[in-house]
Amino acid sequence: MVIPLIALLLGGIVWINVARLNLATETGAVIEQSRDVQFETARLQSELDQRNGAVVDRAATRLGMLPSPSEGVTYIDIPPSRAGR
Repeated sequence: MVIPLIALLLGGIVWINVARLNLATETGAVIEQSRDVQFETARLQSELDQRNGAVVDRAATRLGMLPSPSEGVTYIDIPPSRAGR
């Protein structure tokens, strides 16, 4: 009677340890995928910045367009329409 209980207890302990090991392995894989996504995002952002810079340079040289200074931009608030009155 005691031996089957001990075997069941030991089997449960082994099962829990195997489950923890699988969880640790999956967590490591998820962390690696997260790093890959971060590196890919940084690479794509760098590529986008380079292409955007090229477009701005072409606009300046070919069309004479220059970005406006941020302090020179003003926004106008439009009052609500009075059409409903």
